[in-house]
Amino acid sequence: MKIPTADSDIHAVLGRYWGHAGFRPKQEEIIRSVMSGKDTLALLPTGGGKSVCFQVPALAMGRMCLVVSPLIALMRDQVQRLTGMGISAKAITSTMSRQEIDVALDNAAVGRYSFLYVSPERLSSDVFQARVERMAPGLIAVDEAHCISQWGYDFRPSYMKVMELREKLPNVPVLALTASATEQVAADIMAKLAFPVPHIIRGSFSRPELVLWVSHGEDKHGRLLKVMQKLPGSSIVYVRERRSTIRVAGFLQHHGISAEAYHAGLPSEQRDRIQQQWTAGTLRCVVATNAFGMGIDKADVRSVLHMAPPNDLESYYQEAGRGGRDGSTAHAFLLMGPGDEEALHERVARSFPAVEEVRQVYQSFADIHGIAMGSGMMETYDLDLQQLALRSGTAPIVVAHALKVLELDGKIALTEGVRTPSRVLLLADQRVVYQLRVSDTRMAPLLEALLRMYGGLYEEAVVIDEARLAKAANYPVDKVTKLLTALHQQRVLSYKPRSDAPRITLLTPRQDAKRMSLDPHALKDRELRAVQRLNAMIDYTRRERCRARMLMEHFGEVTTTDCGRCDHCVRKAQDTSRRDQPHDQASPLDRANDPDVRWELDEHG
Repeated sequence: MKIPTADSDIHAVLGRYWGHAGFRPKQEEIIRSVMSGKDTLALLPTGGGKSVCFQVPALAMGRMCLVVSPLIALMRDQVQRLTGMGISAKAITSTMSRQEIDVALDNAAVGRYSFLYVSPERLSSDVFQARVERMAPGLIAVDEAHCISQWGYDFRPSYMKVMELREKLPNVPVLALTASATEQVAADIMAKLAFPVPHIIRGSFSRPELVLWVSHGEDKHGRLLKVMQKLPGSSIVYVRERRSTIRVAGFLQHHGISAEAYHAGLPSEQRDRIQQQWTAGTLRCVVATNAFGMGIDKADVRSVLHMAPPNDLESYYQEAGRGGRDGSTAHAFLLMGPGDEEALHERVARSFPAVEEVRQVYQSFADIHGIAMGSGMMETYDLDLQQLALRSGTAPIVVAHALKVLELDGKIALTEGVRTPSRVLLLADQRVVYQLRVSDTRMAPLLEALLRMYGGLYEEAVVIDEARLAKAANYPVDKVTKLLTALHQQRVLSYKPRSDAPRITLLTPRQDAKRMSLDPHALKDRELRAVQRLNAMIDYTRRERCRARMLMEHFGEVTTTDCGRCDHCVRKAQDTSRRDQPHDQASPLDRANDPDVRWELDEHG
C-alpha cells in the first residue's frame, strides 16, 4: 500500500484515482472550501458522492484525513475501496483488540495512512487521545453528521466526542456531511461542531430521475407483483421485519422473479453471496430490512419498494434514493395499506420502553458477561439478543429498544452484525518466536505456516484463514484454533477469531442497574421528536400534493414547480385530460403500449 503524495490539482487526483473527468454538482465547491481552511457543512442527497468531497482534498493536500463514521460496514467498504485503488487507509472499530488498535494508531501517528476511519465512541479513549495530536491530520470529516443533532432522526450522543477533537486540533478544518438534514438539524450540526462562521453548501435534494409513487390499497403483494412485472431491472424491496423478508422473497420466487431475503440474522457467507449476486446483476431483487444498501455502490437500481412506511421522511428519502444513481429513470414506490398508520404509531411507541425494563436489560447483560461493578469501560462484548431476552424475561423487541435507549443515553455503543474475519498480530519479539519454532514441536508447524503464508504480522493485524493454515501445518482446523488461542493467552500473538455477532461497547464503567439514572425529561423529549417525524411521514402519504415538492420542502428547499411524474401529478394530469376530451376518446396516458405511460397502482384507481 502506497501513500499518495500531494497533488494540488484536484482534477488530476479525481482522474488518477477515480477515472472521472469532472466532478458532480457541488463537489468541487465543497472541496475548494475545505482546502481553503473553512469549516463546511455539505448537504448532498443520497448518491451525490459525499465521500469524494473529503477523499479528493486529503489526497490533494497530502495530509491524512481523520474520518468519523458511525457504521462499521460503511467504514469497511470505504477502506476496501481505497486500498483497492492503492491508497493507504485503516478503520479503528470495536471489533479490534486493544493491541490491534494500539498498532494502528501508532502507524497513523507516523504517517502510514492517508485515511483513518474512527467510530465516534473511540474518540475519547485514552489510546486515541494520546496519539491524535501526533497524527497531524489536514482534515476532519464527520460523516452522517445528522447523528450529532438531538433534532435529527438518528441522534447518537457519542458524536458529541467530536468536540474533543476540535479542542485537540483547533486549526484543522472540519467537513460535516449528511444526506438528510432539515434546516433546524443543519443549524444544530454547525453549532455542535463549533463552526466559527456558519457555512453550508447545499446540493439540490431534487432527484428528477426518481419517480415517487405512493399507492393505497388492500393487496400489497398484488401491487408489488404488478410493479415487478411492469418494471424490468434491479430492485430493492424494503420490509420492517426479518420474517417478512423470507415471506415476500418466497412470494416473488413463486411468481418467477429472481429474489432473495436479506437480513442481519443470516450467515455472513450467505449475506455476502446475495450482495455479490445482486451487485453483479445475476440476482434481480433483494428483499431486505432497512440496513441493506448502505455503502453499496450500485448505480443501476431501477426500483425501490417499501412494503410499509419508515418511521420518518429522512429514512425514506435515504432508502428510496438508492434507486437511479446512474441518472436514468428509477421508481420509488411506497405501498400503503389498512392499519399502516396505526402500526407506525405503535412501532414508535414501543421504541421507548419503561425505565425499569431498560434497567433489567442492562443488569442481565452485565450478568451474562460477568462484568464487575465499576469495570468494563471501552470493553466490547458479543450480543445475543435471544439470550438477553430470556435472561431479562422481556420480549426480544423490548430488549432491542432498551439497548437503543441505553445508547441514546450515552452508556453503550451498539455495533450491527458485520462479518469480521480472523486476524493475527505477532506481539512477542522475533527471538521468542524463533525459540518456539525450534523448541516447541506442537507450535512449530503452525508458526512456520503463519510466517510463510502471511507478511507484515509484526507490523499490524493480518487477516488469516484457519482452514488454509491447518492444511499448511497438516493439523485439523480445531487444533489450529486451539493453538492460536493458547498463543494468544501466552501473549505471543493477538488472535481475534472470526465473528458475525453484533456487539456492545460499554462507554462508561458498569453501573448498579437499580440506581442507574436515565433522564426522564430527555427520554420524553426524544419521544416527542420521534412523534413529530412520524407525523411528517404520515402527512407525506396522505396529502394530495406533488411528492417531490413535499420532500424538497421538508429539507428546506423551496420549489414552485411540480415534478409531473409522481402519483399525484399523474393523477392530476389524468383528471384534466379526461375533462378536456370527449368521452369516447382515450387519454394518451391510458395507452398500454406507450413506453412513457404511468399507471395507477391504487386498487381503487
